[in-house]
Amino acid sequence: MELRQLRYFAAVARRQHFTRAAEDLHVAQPALSQQIAQLEHELHVKLFDRTSRRVRLTDAGQTLLETAERILADVESVTGEMHEYAGEIRGHVTLGTLQMLALLRLPKLLRQFHARYPQIEVALREGSTDELTAGLRSRAIEMALVHFADGVPRGTVSEPLFVDELGLAVPPGHRLAARRSVRFEELRDETFVGFKSGTAISRTLAVAAAAHGFAPKVAFESGDALTVRALVAEGLGVTVLPREMAEIAGPDVRIVPFVRPKLTRTIALAHLAQRRPSPATRLLGAFLREQLQALRQAQGDSAPRHA
Repeated sequence: MELRQLRYFAAVARRQHFTRAAEDLHVAQPALSQQIAQLEHELHVKLFDRTSRRVRLTDAGQTLLETAERILADVESVTGEMHEYAGEIRGHVTLGTLQMLALLRLPKLLRQFHARYPQIEVALREGSTDELTAGLRSRAIEMALVHFADGVPRGTVSEPLFVDELGLAVPPGHRLAARRSVRFEELRDETFVGFKSGTAISRTLAVAAAAHGFAPKVAFESGDALTVRALVAEGLGVTVLPREMAEIAGPDVRIVPFVRPKLTRTIALAHLAQRRPSPATRLLGAFLREQLQALRQAQGDSAPRHA
């Protein structure tokens, strides 16, 4: 068994597709298939169930994947540490993030990080909280910026960094558009544009509505923040968005602050408890912690240090 074979196997397992995995690895698809076939022959097991459209892990493949991911993570970590001894700071980090953070904060922060550490490559993976949690568990991503509305999943370390204040997004002609603030109970009869299931913000909306004795009437739903905003701008409903969304270009909406109480979400930096971070991952984590906690201090937030 070769390390290259484990890399190829893990790529196919993550993508559930030979051609897409080959594209990620920058190798020819027949060469990738040959290496997987050779690995199966050496181990005397079938690792994938293949169909014309996709591949799925067998039970044996799932067991191997858990071990392969640990081995590959350790190899990457050791390689980074050896580069540190050689006076080099380089590596590759896959960072998961909520889409709205990718729109609002991360571009500027990643530009600053790249200027400081030009030899570290950062791959950004956007997704819902559920998708990012699954990415951490599968080791497809090293760490993620998330909001755990239902508590921190078992086996995950979560460090709160800052608090996002949420507001009510309405179209310009809405009855609440000119208000300086709004109470959540005033939204009992409103139609909502919601975020897809699995997103922390959809859970935040549901919990806030339940606390005020009603369930939100969701007429439209999307996983894309700009699409949700566009639907609101067209008068198809109201929604809950970070107040900073008003500062970026996009469909015309008004974002009205909530009062008594304010509606917030806590953004945390999460990673697997048992995964050994590479030097590049540690550097990116320290940088994000430094920059985003400075933002928290500027906000005067008093969130706990750990969760």
